[in-house]
Amino acid sequence: MNGASSLKPTGVFRAVTRCLLPLPWALAAILAGAGLPPCPARAESAGELGRGRLYAVLIGVEKYQRASPLRYTVRDVEQLAATLRQRGGVPEENILQIVDGASNPALQPLRSNLLAELPQWLAKPLAEDQILVYFSGHGFQDAGGRLYLAPIDCDPKNPQDTGIAIQWLREQIAGCKAGLKTLIIDACHAGTEKGEEGPSSVTAKDLGEVFRDLGGVVTIASSTAGQKSQIWEAKQQSLFSYWLNQGLKGHADGDGDGEVTIDELYGYVHRRVTQTADAFFPRPQTPVRIVRSGTLGVPAVLRLSPQTLNQVLADVGEQLAWAVEERRLAKVGVLEFTNDTRLGELLGADFGLLGRCCAAKLEQQLVDLSADKYGVVNRRRLQSALEDEEFSLADVGSPEALRRLSETAGGMQALVLGTLRNRTGRTIHIHCELLRTDSEELAGSAGGAALLNESEWAMIGRSVRVTPGDRRPVLPDSPEAGRPETDGVIARLDERAKGPHPLLDPAFPYGVRIQVGGKERKCVFRGNDCFVALQKGETYEVWIENKSGQPTLMRLLVDGLNTLPEKLLDKGVLTYAIAAPVSLDEARPWLLDPEQSAVNAVRGFVTKTGVEGELREFTIVDAADSLAARQRFTEQIGVITAAFYAPAKDARGIGTAAGRERAENLDERSGFEVGNLLGVVHIRYVEPGALAD
Repeated sequence: MNGASSLKPTGVFRAVTRCLLPLPWALAAILAGAGLPPCPARAESAGELGRGRLYAVLIGVEKYQRASPLRYTVRDVEQLAATLRQRGGVPEENILQIVDGASNPALQPLRSNLLAELPQWLAKPLAEDQILVYFSGHGFQDAGGRLYLAPIDCDPKNPQDTGIAIQWLREQIAGCKAGLKTLIIDACHAGTEKGEEGPSSVTAKDLGEVFRDLGGVVTIASSTAGQKSQIWEAKQQSLFSYWLNQGLKGHADGDGDGEVTIDELYGYVHRRVTQTADAFFPRPQTPVRIVRSGTLGVPAVLRLSPQTLNQVLADVGEQLAWAVEERRLAKVGVLEFTNDTRLGELLGADFGLLGRCCAAKLEQQLVDLSADKYGVVNRRRLQSALEDEEFSLADVGSPEALRRLSETAGGMQALVLGTLRNRTGRTIHIHCELLRTDSEELAGSAGGAALLNESEWAMIGRSVRVTPGDRRPVLPDSPEAGRPETDGVIARLDERAKGPHPLLDPAFPYGVRIQVGGKERKCVFRGNDCFVALQKGETYEVWIENKSGQPTLMRLLVDGLNTLPEKLLDKGVLTYAIAAPVSLDEARPWLLDPEQSAVNAVRGFVTKTGVEGELREFTIVDAADSLAARQRFTEQIGVITAAFYAPAKDARGIGTAAGRERAENLDERSGFEVGNLLGVVHIRYVEPGALAD
């Protein structure tokens, strides 16, 4: 490969890594070769649950005609309906909203409408279906102690003629055929915040107790007797309904199986409501679950529809940021996500660089949401502390090890522990916990089901070639149809990844080689894995060959860090992050143009593009990873990832020429945007002894 293009370094990467980059395990490229580097490409511009269905009847009453008005009950209903649709895949036609101001007069919360609509909707579910009934409003009792839900036209002085008798509702729910009937009541507490003062008002728990002896019914009440269902002004929702909504978004899915069970939902809501009330509200509030004694099983309330990975991490960041603020924690750190596998929780065993990418994104979310209310430990400092303490997965459960790590990291009061779980095709489940370092207390948790795109899937460590046939449409009558976890390209790539590594295929249009000291370091292939032996003190470069005959965009990551500087807009000022942790989906790409050079060499992390470009060489500075699954929180990930994409746009630009030694002509080429994934190659570098038979 003597004709390869080269990126000549400006200096030894090891010498600057501590002050410039957060890479105690840093990698880098050697001098050698001459020719054209690949050009940094520049874009033109910066459900159903089980076998049955889920039905929902959501009632919110706010502007009472003869009782004290309430606030945010309509918003509570709207938020819950949106969560059921977006996070549970519940069809619009399966959700009934009865609220103030409904455009359909029949769906306004008048007594006559409720008496007409409730029996119709409770008659819809079959035995394999479920129904969720939610009520937010007042509740009253008459002189004889009989209980009533209050529609908008209810008279507290005459609830027997103007209210909805709880006994009537009980009979309707008892007659409903649904296998699971979940009743949620956020209503009727002493005080004016969410209830009517006076002897006729009753508690949510009182209303729920009427349903205790019904089979198949689980009731969750917003608070126990004598407590107020408090309003959370900052969220413009009730305290209870806010956390109910967050639990159903997926944060209550503690085991990451993609379902929120009634136990998970109640446990999450109970914990979050009581904690938030204790921290920020004038009075305690304790949700209550009511269920018939002897009821067996733990039914699922909602099966989660996967969201994008970025959406899930944004949701998780919002919830953990609030938990940090709620507990008044001054400083928090984020560990690399672990993997929940049949071997236990491991680092990098099954998900390649994805865990590290998720941790970096979540860390940035917490920084963006901090608003100077708390600090986030810089990952460089946290990584140094992890190495100094030789912190491992086993230490997560050790209060003493956590205390030492906290001190070494500068007084870190909590750690975010993220876990990747139960991947099926495109779907992967994420669960994060906020663990106090000064105690064994769980300060918060959040999670959800994420739907990976092709580039995010490519980070899990499988190497494949993507063929045009992989993008064939899924037929409507195919077993794959309608199942995001098995639908389309990724399911086919998972199957192909069971075969040999694509670099063994002579027809694979891209070559990836590792050069050390001007000589190729041979790879060792084991199944779909490719290994190269590198040892401490060696510098290397990555040589890329484009045999396709067409311009190709390449995203090249070394241990999850982009080899090109990433553009950042910080308070209106354009800056560049060198060796930034980034997902393949977002990484700035190189251009491999066979008209300029068939073989290109990347010799280090680029620090400056342009005619007088500069880079820092890849250097192995510590022992590389072994073949065994990692157990220590160390940045020695040992993975070189090259992902190839078809250009979505093609325009010719200026060429490049060989630059000075330790400098490169890295002039950018415009007119290329990233299109479909064509293939991905992972090369794992390990100690020489790890490859011994």
